[in-house]
Amino acid sequence: MKTVDHSDTIYQVIRERATLLNRKHQQEEGTSIRIHDIAQELHCTDELVLESLEFAA
Repeated sequence: MKTVDHSDTIYQVIRERATLLNRKHQQEEGTSIRIHDIAQELHCTDELVLESLEFAA
């Protein structure tokens, strides 16, 4: 059985929610949302949002 790295799961959840927030913001405002605004909405740090996005690359 493979062990699950919880940071992978956290990154995935943050990435998915950040994507949804950005899409909503683009539809409403016509611009991309700021990393800081995503972090505030998800109650985490800017660094965690950035790490999550970098992890996908």
